Amino acid sequence: MKRIVFFCDGTWNRLDAGRPTHAVRLAQAVTPSAVDGRTQVVFYQQGVGTGRGSNMVARLTDRFLGGAFGWGLDDNIIDAYRHLVFCYEPGDEIFIFGFSRGAYTARSLAGLIRSAGIPPRDRIARINEAIAQYRARGPDTHPDSKASKRFRADFAPITATSQQDFDWRLAQGMDDTRLLTLAYLGVWDTVGALGLPSFLGVLAKLINHKYTFHDAALSRSVRSARHAVAIDERRRLYPPTLWDNLDTLNDGATDPEPPYRQLWFPGNHGIVGGSGTVPQLSAGTADWIAEGARMAGLEFDRVLLRQLVGPADSAAPLPDTLKKAGLFSLGGLLLRDRSGPARPSEVSINAADRVRAVSGYRPASLSRVLAAILAK
Repeated sequence: MKRIVFFCDGTWNRLDAGRPTHAVRLAQAVTPSAVDGRTQVVFYQQGVGTGRGSNMVARLTDRFLGGAFGWGLDDNIIDAYRHLVFCYEPGDEIFIFGFSRGAYTARSLAGLIRSAGIPPRDRIARINEAIAQYRARGPDTHPDSKASKRFRADFAPITATSQQDFDWRLAQGMDDTRLLTLAYLGVWDTVGALGLPSFLGVLAKLINHKYTFHDAALSRSVRSARHAVAIDERRRLYPPTLWDNLDTLNDGATDPEPPYRQLWFPGNHGIVGGSGTVPQLSAGTADWIAEGARMAGLEFDRVLLRQLVGPADSAAPLPDTLKKAGLFSLGGLLLRDRSGPARPSEVSINAADRVRAVSGYRPASLSRVLAAILAK
């Protein structure tokens, strides 16, 4: 048995970037084998809009369409899923990480696995059927419907994706099935900027239909998950896509650290994802996501990870990046504070420490919890 680890990078982000993201840093720090003897296999995927293509026109088109509208996301999801089919053996553990639109890819990959399972290699030509099953909406395509169970039993006979699915298969006499769970899902600032901006109205709705996010709710097929969200991102084109069912998933958890967490951190989108200009703030989100993965069983070279990430400092100066935002601001028309956390428990220690240490740090997105933070 081995650990299969996916890192899905954000828009325009790649391995050789001047300021690599946390997807790159954590991928570099995963050890090839763990102390328990398990092999750890890393799959890194560069983000959309990174200039892929066989000629200059194709590369420029990819950079523009992938970067501006997120085109290419489906290809990234299919590419990661195909890699998993070739690599997976029953009993393997799966870890998935992603930043920005790469977080969309990561969460969609987890949702696709829940919906379709993992087929044997001789069914890999049927991946488009799995994608269609995942994308479809309706009572017959819900993962727990009888139709979905029958689809998975035929498409992925070895992997049941829920206890209900497993029990159903046993009742059908399929006793060679294994219950599949994802060990960990760690994402940085999942954005809803997929397709055309919503202010383009009907045109945006027509184009964006295929990119509608399927996984605002996190599935129990993921054993543990963490989402680091940016407090100081104000661009309207970068709204966060939050998990909305963590209270339900954590209900009954007895550990001091619940398995499913979503916390707000200081910094904008790039800082939280690791590619920003304040590495001391970025370090906090890398440490937190990596900590969750370690608790789930993934092993990092801690010395190398510390070298790659650097020291954390919650009080580090935070420049006003929007002064040079140009088109993103349009005199403030494209700016809006995020709604932010509703409860103090959703605020990271890093953010709370910054509020108390930096007197001028009072972002509007923390307005609902600011008094409670300062009272402690």
